[in-house]
Amino acid sequence: MTRPLVVLLLFFFSLELRAQDPSPSKWKFSAWAEMFILPGEQDYFNPTFYARTEKLHFEARYNYEDVNTASLWVGRRFLLGESVKFIVVPMAAVVVGNTNGLSPGLELEISWKKFDFYSESEHVFDFKTQENNFFYQYGELAIRPIKPIRAGMMVQRTRLFETGRELQRGLFGEYYLGVFRAGVFWFSPFDESHYWIASVSVDF
Repeated sequence: MTRPLVVLLLFFFSLELRAQDPSPSKWKFSAWAEMFILPGEQDYFNPTFYARTEKLHFEARYNYEDVNTASLWVGRRFLLGESVKFIVVPMAAVVVGNTNGLSPGLELEISWKKFDFYSESEHVFDFKTQENNFFYQYGELAIRPIKPIRAGMMVQRTRLFETGRELQRGLFGEYYLGVFRAGVFWFSPFDESHYWIASVSVDF
């Protein structure tokens, strides 16, 4: 099961992208903190750390694929387009903790004027049993009516907690202040299984 993932990762990194900027790439870092507020269930905390250059992407997550589980990601960034901009990041991870396995994934960003679309997906291959293999998907469609505010709709499929719907939909809003960002995400707003996510992040 692991050999196709290794081949896939090597393929991603063997691809060449024509540089849009001849100047040397600089590292950029981001730290995220998300609190999942689940009515009637145990709330939990989800930290994520990003490090990237123009072409490379590294990411560390906790409580993301499963509770008490960490994942370490490496990927290749592809920057495409002019009026409509694309960022495509094929990547792969080692998953350790309550769930142990390997995971190929993809992050995608599309932006045009005040509108943008963001998506991340992955498939977890569990070392213990194929019954624990899982596909995760998250997506956002947003508008920035003014520069500090970003708002829109999102949808996800997750196994971290059970709801009455396989696909969970919701609304969100974010406020940007310099290198800081704060957001509120409301899933299944008109359903008894609704829940919230409060998030903050900083770029440095």
